[in-house]
Amino acid sequence: MSESAVTAAGAETRQSMIRVWLAISAVWVAFWLLIAVVIGVAIQQGSPFEADISIFALIVLTPPLALLALGASARLLFEALARRA
Repeated sequence: MSESAVTAAGAETRQSMIRVWLAISAVWVAFWLLIAVVIGVAIQQGSPFEADISIFALIVLTPPLALLALGASARLLFEALARRA
């Protein structure tokens, strides 16, 4: 394969992985927003979940951001190894 074909394939792969990350993150956040609505309704009815709301944002945002960081670091490692070869 020529250098330009490899570069184009790498760009398409990168865009595809970003799309996969967006889809997974959207499903994750939507799921937890649904849980937040259920907890919100329970709090209005006097539930003891009020103290757990401060941790809720951490639960919702950390896994998608960690997945993005893991994917970006794996891509950088793969590109560094490909340059050596």
